[in-house]
Amino acid sequence: MRANPQNIRNHLILAALLTGFWIPASIAAEQDSLREKSPSRPVYETFTTTRIISAHSTETVKGRFLDFRVTHKFGDIGGDVGGSGTLFGLDNVVDVRIAFEYGVTDNLTIGFGRSKGAQRRQLFEGHLKYRFLTQTTDNSMPFSVALYSNAMASGMTASADSTSETSFQKFEHRLTYVTQVLIARKFGDRFSLQLMPTYLHRNYVAFSDQNGLFAAGIGGRIRLTKVFGLIGEYFYVMRQNNIINGVEYLNPLSFGLEIKTGGHVFHLNFSNSKGITTNEFIPYTTSSWLKGEFRFGFNISRPFKIL
Repeated sequence: MRANPQNIRNHLILAALLTGFWIPASIAAEQDSLREKSPSRPVYETFTTTRIISAHSTETVKGRFLDFRVTHKFGDIGGDVGGSGTLFGLDNVVDVRIAFEYGVTDNLTIGFGRSKGAQRRQLFEGHLKYRFLTQTTDNSMPFSVALYSNAMASGMTASADSTSETSFQKFEHRLTYVTQVLIARKFGDRFSLQLMPTYLHRNYVAFSDQNGLFAAGIGGRIRLTKVFGLIGEYFYVMRQNNIINGVEYLNPLSFGLEIKTGGHVFHLNFSNSKGITTNEFIPYTTSSWLKGEFRFGFNISRPFKIL
């Protein structure tokens, strides 16, 4: 029996339609199945190190690693005490810090550091940071959250001026504390953003100042290449009075360039704050960007595996 050409054409059209529907549908179903089976993975390197610039990030030191950190801040580039006479501030070191931070686990870091100090001097600081939420690739957890807390003591000689906040009548007067909730999200491969609600408490302050301060911080990082990135941070300090004993206190603002090498991470930055630690730069920033009262600084981070 000869096949009817019209029937053959109809069958071919029907087969093509069915094939054209079935193949895309099968591919879509397979992709959905793979997505369902794909494990939820943590997002890595929201920030490159445990700091954005001076502020802590949600990053913690990897478990059984020791992070050795060196931080410098120099004098004013411009303004009344800057300029070429001080090589734009490089002749003056307003603060320097050396610290060690250890990863107890991948999410728990303890640290200890010693700072020169910009306001209070001879500062000994210990801190604890625990990341209890980590952003995932499937957005089942859309951000990372860490809790940071520290305690700092000044070892400087007490001032003879009883009106000074460094007149330390008791050892407790030398102590300050910081608690922060760090909330960060990495948007794609290049941009990370972090919010930093902060509470600072100083056991002893100057007359008309306040012991407890709240601050709202924001920080970010833009990855330019595998090596370079742009970083920045800002804190709005909630004071009852910004002028205390004739001194105007301002909000700290910092920008910088991040350089990631094989074993080190360098931060080259500019800031209007003199202090390195959160205990110092939140309450004691008095320099103005508009007057050229900002300074160059750098951070170096070098982690080592501890067996």
